[in-house]
Amino acid sequence: MRLAGPTLTVALCWVSLGAAGRAEASAATCAPTVPTRVARPAATPSPAGFNYGGAGLRVQLGWPKGTLAAGILPDGGSRATVEADGSIHTKLGWWRGVPGRLRITGRRLDAAAPPLDAHVPSGYGPKGFQPTGLVFPTVGCWRVVGQVGDARLTFVVKVTKLRWH
Repeated sequence: MRLAGPTLTVALCWVSLGAAGRAEASAATCAPTVPTRVARPAATPSPAGFNYGGAGLRVQLGWPKGTLAAGILPDGGSRATVEADGSIHTKLGWWRGVPGRLRITGRRLDAAAPPLDAHVPSGYGPKGFQPTGLVFPTVGCWRVVGQVGDARLTFVVKVTKLRWH
């Protein structure tokens, strides 16, 4: 019975952390997806130009170490822009190896936030290259899921804003 007291105290301390404590722990453990394959650039899009995924669905993850930093880079370019409302917008290219419409969803893993907003324009045919626009409502650790038919691809990205933005 003496052991029940300390065990209960530890359990109550964990519960008292609440959502804020879990969010801090999750933020510290965000494990973004880092492609292990180098994409070969080509004059026209092909599956070889996309560095993450499988035969059914591929994506080009072009940000270093799985972190998408929004704002103006030192060379004047950008990988993502910060919108007036604070959301982060980026463009992402996909390769559909199977026919169908690409659907993209996403949710923040380390805190509550509205869902990812994905823009998938039409006019690119049933297979092959598909450009998209992704809008992350907040910075944080995000899981993004793309799906075409039975082909499904999931990646995790850490979204940040550059300090000098």
